[in-house]
Amino acid sequence: MKIIVNDTNIFIDLHSVGLLEELCRLPYDIHTVDFVVAEIEDTEQREIFDKLVDENRIIVDGFTADEVLEIVEEHSAVSGNLSIPDCSVCYFARKHNVPMLTGDRRLRRYAEQQSIEVHGILFIFDEFVRHGIVSTTIAAERLEKLFSINARLPKSEIRDRLKQWREVRD
Repeated sequence: MKIIVNDTNIFIDLHSVGLLEELCRLPYDIHTVDFVVAEIEDTEQREIFDKLVDENRIIVDGFTADEVLEIVEEHSAVSGNLSIPDCSVCYFARKHNVPMLTGDRRLRRYAEQQSIEVHGILFIFDEFVRHGIVSTTIAAERLEKLFSINARLPKSEIRDRLKQWREVRD
């Protein structure tokens, strides 16, 4: 199974539309890093997240002291445009040569500059539908809900998916 490492906003976005557990049903090993876990402050989100970790459906990776120093150095080198958790996700993806999931535009650009394969929340919705984890009807409803909460998402790509999914009968 292919490993994918996640940034915080992916977990938060999926939780906000009730699809966090479905992420773990995709045919990927879902990883994140301890710096990301520290950013999940909402009690309900954290309870669900911790349950998925306890069930080994999400794997939380840590770093050695030397790796933390490298992450801090990388953070210093990017002039504060990214957080330490952002840099830690990039570090993990680069070190293990695995794709990264993020909804953060700055982090995405930086990852692409580092030749890291990077995807966003729309990729996850596409994968939900492609693997039959959620129906096109549910995918459309939840994506519309997410867009109402998170206006930074690409309007035209969402509109295209909603139109396509609504034309399909589940």
